[in-house]
Amino acid sequence: MLELTVFFSGALVMVLEMVGARVLAPYVGTSAIVWTSLIGVVLACLALGAWAGGRMADRHLSRRGLALALAGAGAGSALTALCHPLVGQWVTEGIGNLYVAAVAAAVGIFALPAFFFGMVSPYAIRLRIGSLDTSGATVGRLYALSTAGSILGTFLGGFVLISFFGSSSILWGVAVCMLALSLCNAPGGAKGRAALLALCILGTAINGMYGNWREDRGSMHLVESPYNSIRVYEGTDWGEGGRAVRLMATDPGYSQSGMYLDAPDELYFQYTRFYALGPYFVPHARSILMLGGGGYSVPKWILAGKSALAAPEDVRMTVVEIDPAMTDVARRWFALGDDARLSVRHEDARAFLNRQDGRFDLVFVDVFNSHYAVPFQMGTVEAARALRRAVAPGGAVLMNVISAVEGEDGRLFQSIFKALSTSFAEVQVYCVSRPDRPGEVQNLMVAAFPEKRDRAAPLAAGSTQVQLTEQKPVEMMLATRYTGPLDFATLPLTDDFAPVERYALMLLRQ
Repeated sequence: MLELTVFFSGALVMVLEMVGARVLAPYVGTSAIVWTSLIGVVLACLALGAWAGGRMADRHLSRRGLALALAGAGAGSALTALCHPLVGQWVTEGIGNLYVAAVAAAVGIFALPAFFFGMVSPYAIRLRIGSLDTSGATVGRLYALSTAGSILGTFLGGFVLISFFGSSSILWGVAVCMLALSLCNAPGGAKGRAALLALCILGTAINGMYGNWREDRGSMHLVESPYNSIRVYEGTDWGEGGRAVRLMATDPGYSQSGMYLDAPDELYFQYTRFYALGPYFVPHARSILMLGGGGYSVPKWILAGKSALAAPEDVRMTVVEIDPAMTDVARRWFALGDDARLSVRHEDARAFLNRQDGRFDLVFVDVFNSHYAVPFQMGTVEAARALRRAVAPGGAVLMNVISAVEGEDGRLFQSIFKALSTSFAEVQVYCVSRPDRPGEVQNLMVAAFPEKRDRAAPLAAGSTQVQLTEQKPVEMMLATRYTGPLDFATLPLTDDFAPVERYALMLLRQ
């Protein structure tokens, strides 16, 4: 039984850690900072638990002691399932620094169960050692079993559980399993642990019923996938006369997609309207690639004929979205319908570009959602080469980047600009929110062209529709172009060196 206990404990602690990123996402986002904090805190608590478990085993060695350690891990997991919304909300509201917030959230939510998980292996090893002559083999065998369990738990948690179950349900399941192991190791005098197990089973059932009730009420929808914790909710845009909107968020404090309920194919966020520059620059575009689907706002707008493309009925649009759940959310809540002109690929945008042989008239890139998750691999020199290969002659790339243009706060943009400039003949930048303050962090629309543009021809030939329907808005967008010097000292991002977390520190002040 000791061997099975060590194996399953090793598996369950990794399930706890894998689901940890999902638990933290609504409060501190998903980024290298969050993963670093989670892994560091869990390892620290496992180490403290191992120290405490070893000392306890030397002083009070019994099966009951191991059972109590297992029960502590189960109870800690149950408390995590029960209290993580309260702890996470407190961290979000009370701590402004992402580094501190991520560590505090990891400690407040996962320290207790991780500590008790750490006690299990040294206690079990001490119970199994019968002779010093075989102690090395015993320690090695049990550590190997624990590691094998951890490998299973890693793949089980990352590939299976978070794809089919909510985070809280998984945490309740971990609690139930650990308490069941506790009862198996010391069934005698187990009334308290049996009662706790029954409460955890009840908590699992209530959690499932609450999720269904919340889903039926429709106030807020939560969809968890291997890539995102997606929240869908509704609100009112008072700046637009009180129009009802539906929003999608994957990070705290940011909405990644939005839709007017009375006009699903309109563009809601200001920065998405700047993708109208694409049809302005390439009005006869027939093939369009969009990297990053989100709520599919731009594809819906294009396919509805709302853009200034000369022949929208002839457009063929390919959207590359890494998360199938994101597409499902767009179909369910963001009015994404079936369209023969639309092709959806569920894979990483960079991986798609690396294999792509075809060329597109327009390439839209919208993968930089917030400072919580900066996909550096799409802004490097190597990515720029892949983007250049994907653009047809006379085409254009439009990329949304969140950064300033000038100064220290502009290093993220500057490094991406330098990378794009290595492969494109001309790169322009438009300040979406504050063109008069290029030193402020804002959405930037970066336009890259494989050939130098003819500045004497502001409208391409045959762009009558642009002149009739989009000229004034497009002219306003063109007026936001940054005209200062674009000679920056910041080095371009590369696949080998991309310090985006350091460059994105300015966003923590926003």
